[in-house]
Amino acid sequence: MAVTPAQIKARLKVKYPKANLSQKRLDAIAAKLAPKPEDGADDDAIDAVLEAANDFMSFEDIAREDDRVRTLEANQKPKADPPAPAPTDPAAPEKVNTEEVPAWAKTLLDNNQKMAADIEAFKLGKITEDKRNTASQMLDGSEILKGLKPEIKKKWLERINVESETSLEDQIKDLETEYSDLVQISADSGSYSGAAGSGSNDVKPDEKVVEDIVSNLNI
Repeated sequence: MAVTPAQIKARLKVKYPKANLSQKRLDAIAAKLAPKPEDGADDDAIDAVLEAANDFMSFEDIAREDDRVRTLEANQKPKADPPAPAPTDPAAPEKVNTEEVPAWAKTLLDNNQKMAADIEAFKLGKITEDKRNTASQMLDGSEILKGLKPEIKKKWLERINVESETSLEDQIKDLETEYSDLVQISADSGSYSGAAGSGSNDVKPDEKVVEDIVSNLNI
């Protein structure tokens, strides 16, 4: 080998500084041209070999072509997708480290929870009370049950279950049916048929007797 590839590289960088050759391309050119000069050739002799090679194919053109190829290759490579963020559960409540919560905050939190429970209990109690008032008004407004004594009506009111799935209207109708049946039983009894041979289709039961029957039912 007349000169070393390192000598070729050194002179090429000096003589053609604008030729931005890649290291791989520079190594290939140096290996190709190193055998050309005579043994012990000086810089001028090496430069002459470089000039002859540059006339055949410009080093700057080679560098520009290499840059173009590298750009095309870079554009053709698929871009890696950014890593997906770790999934989070939006519904999961954030856990609070109670050890880091000051005592006054714990007390405030406990008081708020107790207050919320009290408000909920008050709401439920108010709803129950409103239903009872409604049931009482419906009982008082019934034409069929208006003849009941107040104390008996109070007992019958207690029979209405405001928490039941059965509506208040249906429960009132059941009481009206029951009362009507009792009245009919009283009307059908022989106590109101009068003396033999003197029966009358217009005989009506004594309301006091009906009330006594209802009262004695212990309901």
